[in-house]
Amino acid sequence: MLAPWQVNLAMRTMRRDLCNPVSITEVAGLCRLSLCHFVRAFANTVGLAPYAWFVQQRILRAKSLLAENALPLVQIALECGFSDQAHFTKAFAKANGITPAKWRRQLAESRPVVGLQDR
Repeated sequence: MLAPWQVNLAMRTMRRDLCNPVSITEVAGLCRLSLCHFVRAFANTVGLAPYAWFVQQRILRAKSLLAENALPLVQIALECGFSDQAHFTKAFAKANGITPAKWRRQLAESRPVVGLQDR
């Protein structure tokens, strides 16, 4: 198990710049642990391996962007650190069981139309 300060530091470090690759070795070093010990302890504490958690954070950021605006999927992919739209779509679908385009469409369909009132 990681100490609370190690969990906070690791998560803050990995969240700091989601659009860039993360060095799990660097994060382990910041937590004063070997890579192997860090990966095992992080997974035991958080429930996911560090890189899987990092990808999950990218997906959460992508969902936020998909919900907030009409940015093209390729732009969202790049802003969330995926190498291209295909990589983003594959990771998103693996995590959610649905492609980002379908997820966005379903979200839009489930939202009430704003500005229309019954008279």
